[in-house]
Amino acid sequence: MPDRAGPLRTVIFGARPDGSAKVLLDIIRAVGVHEVVGFLDDDPARLGITIAGLPMLGGSDRLASLHGENIRGIAFALGSNRGRHALLDRARACGLEPIVAIHPRAVVAPDVVIGAGVWMAAGAIVNPGSRIGDGAVINTGATIDHDCAIGDYANISPGCHLSGRTIVGRYAFLGTGVITLPDVDIGEDAVVGAGAVVLKTVRPGSTVVGVPAREVRSS
Repeated sequence: MPDRAGPLRTVIFGARPDGSAKVLLDIIRAVGVHEVVGFLDDDPARLGITIAGLPMLGGSDRLASLHGENIRGIAFALGSNRGRHALLDRARACGLEPIVAIHPRAVVAPDVVIGAGVWMAAGAIVNPGSRIGDGAVINTGATIDHDCAIGDYANISPGCHLSGRTIVGRYAFLGTGVITLPDVDIGEDAVVGAGAVVLKTVRPGSTVVGVPAREVRSS
């Protein structure tokens, strides 16, 4: 189930000015529980910038010192699925709590199991019997029907529609507008191109595109 911790002073890791950092910040502010105090990013070109009035506080080398500033929570605005995994583990090792951020206009059934560090944008729907793994992203307007399983650190892009019992493997990426039929299994590290309609199993590490989806790259 979603994070039940009390209010936390929180940072967002990932500060691309035209990226998902603003979306994640908007979600956390809309929920109104945790207080975002700034951003972290390892790109030196982003030092000194502000996003929505909040400062850059440094890079991943700051993780261990945040407790001394009474910062306990962290969220991740990173497009790299494996990058989110690595940083979530580092943050936990430094005593930080990966928060769950679910937009108030998302609809999530009460029995959905939600891992650490998950965020869901406005308009997302997750139906009963589903599970969302650690560090997964459910983006704007994506729908996850009943009894689906979204693997750890998977990324479900805006407007995806997953039919019942779809399985999405760890680190998989589904581009904007992907549709799956019931009982489809998308393997670990697979990439499904934008607008694809997935009718059958997608092999781990492969890339599929088109309607119906066809493999264009194997692992």
